[in-house]
Amino acid sequence: MTLDEFLVTNIFAFMLVFARLGAMFMFLPGFSATYVNRKTRLAIALLLTLVVAPVVLPVLPAMPEGTAQMLLLLMHEVLIGLFMGLFAQVLMAALTVAGTSIGRDAGLMNAMVFDPVTESQGAVVISFLTLVALVLLFALEIHHLMIQALVSSYAMFTPGGDSFILADVVNVLTQGLDDAFQIGLQIASPFLVFNLTFQVGMGLLSRLSPQMNVFFIALPLQIMVGLVVLAVALPAMMLVFMRFFETRFTAFLPGLGG
Repeated sequence: MTLDEFLVTNIFAFMLVFARLGAMFMFLPGFSATYVNRKTRLAIALLLTLVVAPVVLPVLPAMPEGTAQMLLLLMHEVLIGLFMGLFAQVLMAALTVAGTSIGRDAGLMNAMVFDPVTESQGAVVISFLTLVALVLLFALEIHHLMIQALVSSYAMFTPGGDSFILADVVNVLTQGLDDAFQIGLQIASPFLVFNLTFQVGMGLLSRLSPQMNVFFIALPLQIMVGLVVLAVALPAMMLVFMRFFETRFTAFLPGLGG
C-alpha cells in the first residue's frame, strides 16, 4: 500500500467514525445542550473520533469507488448516530413527565424559569430535575458508558450493513418513550400521594371550618410542603432515574446490556 492509499483509507475511516459520533453528539444529553460551545463540542467529537477510529477500524468497510456510494455510507452512519442520540433524549423525557406531574401536585406548575439546556422558558421543576440528572450523569461517569455504547454499536450496526432497519428503530424509540413515561410517573408517585392527601385534608378543613378561607392558605401550604417532599424524595428519585437510564441505554447493545 502506497502512502497516498494509506492516507486516503485512514481519512475515509476517520470520516465514517466522525459521522456516527458527531451525529450522536448532536442529541446526547449534556453534550448537545445549547450552553455547550459549538467549538468545544466539535473539539470533543474530533478527539473522541481519533480514539475510537483505531478500535473499530477492522469492521469498517473499504472506501467505495463511486461518490454516490460514499455519500450513502456516510448518511447511513449519520442515521445510526442520530438514532443513538435521540434514544438517549427519549429516556431523558422521563424527567419531563415527572417534572410536569410534580409541578402540578406541588403547586409549582406556573413557576417558570430560564432553562439553560434549551435556552427558553420552562417549568422550574423540569429544569431543576434535568440539571440534577445531567450533573449525576457526569459525576457517576455514565457518559463513559454512552461512549462505550457507541463503540459497541459497531458490532450491532455494521457500517454499510443491513442491520439498521427503520421499523426496528421506530419500535425501539417507541418502547423507550413508553418506558420513560412509566418511570416518570413512578418518580413522581410520592407527589401523587401527597397531592391526594393534601386535597382531602383541605376539603375536610373547609367542611369543619366554613368561615376559614381555605383557598387563601392552601396554595402557600401546598408549595411549602411540596418543596419539603421534593427535598426528602430527590435522592431516591434520582437513583431510580439513573438506574433506568443506564439499563435502558445499554440493554440493546452487545456486551453492555443484560
